[in-house]
Amino acid sequence: MDSTEKVLQQIIQYQNINGLSDQQMADKIGCSRPLYQRTRTAKIPMGGTFIRGAMRVLEDTGKQGRKSIIQRITKETNINLEINIDGTGDYSINTGVRIFDHLLSHIARHGLFDIKLTAIGDDIHHLVEDVAICLGKAFGEALAEKKGIVRMASASVPMDETLATVVVDIGGRGYPVIKAEFSGNDLSGLPVDLVRHFLESFAIEARINLHAAIAYGTNDHHKAEALFKALGRALDAATRIDERIAGEVPSTKGYLEK
Repeated sequence: MDSTEKVLQQIIQYQNINGLSDQQMADKIGCSRPLYQRTRTAKIPMGGTFIRGAMRVLEDTGKQGRKSIIQRITKETNINLEINIDGTGDYSINTGVRIFDHLLSHIARHGLFDIKLTAIGDDIHHLVEDVAICLGKAFGEALAEKKGIVRMASASVPMDETLATVVVDIGGRGYPVIKAEFSGNDLSGLPVDLVRHFLESFAIEARINLHAAIAYGTNDHHKAEALFKALGRALDAATRIDERIAGEVPSTKGYLEK
């Protein structure tokens, strides 16, 4: 994919995520609606006016914070995701699986990440896996070179009788270690094994070390919820900017894999 094709793909993702009409996109880019529609559908090549306007829209989006827009369309799932690392915990999440929406909302609320997510899938395994892939990719893209971040952090969260701990290192190496035992097989319609699979897929795609453990507990809902709350808190702490190293990559190598 060349640079102009990537710009067009990002513009289409931007339109889908924000629910904008073709006319609204044409106004933002500074061209006519027919020109925008013909370019978007690849009926004509991208002209100079379109490219300059599209780059301006994407640059303005980038100036608003550490953000990423991800769209994943396969024969199994259709996912649109937008994340703002420097958010306030606002979220709009709809995967069609209420308990999964509930768990994901804890990452946003307790991590203070703004997340907009819509997802549909042909089965729940593909849905959870692909949402994890998109969320991991979004974190990686939003953090880019990872300059100035704290990088390593941990959080322990209790929920009644349960205690969960999550430790992360945003170091460019995807490696999950999950020690979480559940007593049943189903969590309000979500197979409990998908909790583990989500965490593993997220860690690998985000290229982070993620160690998650349930120290003790008896209620499966409490265990899952405590894990996702702890993940949000740990990611929040690890992605914060340490002003003492602002502009520097937190590594003795001077580089972290994206």
